[in-house]
Amino acid sequence: MKIKSPLFASLCSAMLALSLLSACGSGNNSPTAASAVAASDVKVFERTNAPDKLSSWNLLQSDGKLMKLNPATVAYDLNSTLFSDYASKLRAIYIPKGSKIAYNGNGADPFDFPNGSVIVKTFYYPKATANDASYIGAQAVSHQTVQGDSIDLSKNHLIETRLLVKQADGSWLGLPYVWDEDQKDASLKIGGDVKQVELVAGDASHQKISYKVPSAQQCQQCHAITSAGGGALLPIGPKAHNLNKTYAYSAGVKNQLDNLNDLGMLSGYISAATTPKAADWTDTTQTLDARAKGYLEANCAHCHSTSGQAQQSGLLLGFNQTANPLIDSVKRGICKKPLAYGGPGLPYQYDIVPGSPETSILLYRTSHTDSEAVMPVIGRSSTHVEANAMLSEWITTMAKAECSPP
Repeated sequence: MKIKSPLFASLCSAMLALSLLSACGSGNNSPTAASAVAASDVKVFERTNAPDKLSSWNLLQSDGKLMKLNPATVAYDLNSTLFSDYASKLRAIYIPKGSKIAYNGNGADPFDFPNGSVIVKTFYYPKATANDASYIGAQAVSHQTVQGDSIDLSKNHLIETRLLVKQADGSWLGLPYVWDEDQKDASLKIGGDVKQVELVAGDASHQKISYKVPSAQQCQQCHAITSAGGGALLPIGPKAHNLNKTYAYSAGVKNQLDNLNDLGMLSGYISAATTPKAADWTDTTQTLDARAKGYLEANCAHCHSTSGQAQQSGLLLGFNQTANPLIDSVKRGICKKPLAYGGPGLPYQYDIVPGSPETSILLYRTSHTDSEAVMPVIGRSSTHVEANAMLSEWITTMAKAECSPP
């Protein structure tokens, strides 16, 4: 059964508060210089000796009741996030003591992290009562902002933690760890994994999905943003425009970039005021155009760029492309015929048809989950109903134009 948009309307506000409360802890991840150097027991491994258990890294700890970030890490969030089957996410950065992240404010490239850095992303769901005992009971949340430095496991169920590790030779390594049933540790799954998850809506309607933990090779597919997806891995989220927002640390709310700079972890940073900022796609006080572009940046631009996996499509959805009026509108999808996708046939001929979401291929692909149409191609087994409604409204409000064959 597909969960329709109305089922989530009441859920969003109620579950947002619950998610914030359950994610926040009483830990030491505060915006003070002391917290950045309080723990020196993180161990960073190379690809040749990556451990079987997540606990070996000591980036986070869990006793089965509370999962907590090591105070040597710094939690962070993004203005608009990648949709992952309604999973909640707790993100954190670790860099070796005394090193710095090279700030890059151009909006296109990620920050330059020192060797030995680790980007940690934990995926989890608030608990709910399932109909099928063979599935993981999970509460679907359309959008929420995780804050703090811990996850209350009496209210939440951990699924996976992904590590992106910068090796001694300067390359990045992606590793997926799947949480054990007792929630005390996670096991390395190089080949990925599948979890049968039951999403529960606000009105108790249920949807069963196969939640796919990506393999190490699939990490490569998304994070390799050079040579049309075949080059070295790079981080996707930690860019200036994504990080330019506040975060509720244990010691108070602070701009994330200011916090990193005050901790002595950034070099070359000036101020948040001079830094670009992507829109939060859920923020209705911002324009539809900004919200849509923020969502497409977070969910599509890692492939749809001049060097990503979908380079051959000719469709550019990165922050610098969609926000730049000098970039040809066709490259942004307006009246653009697909170059590398056969499509579902008529009436779908163009990526975006202004005023006509019902015939726009972009919306068709984001609203389907079959392997021939699903986009993004990795990490989604359900439809992001609320975001699709926003994208549909965005296309509807575009000045109507008759797209004609070249």
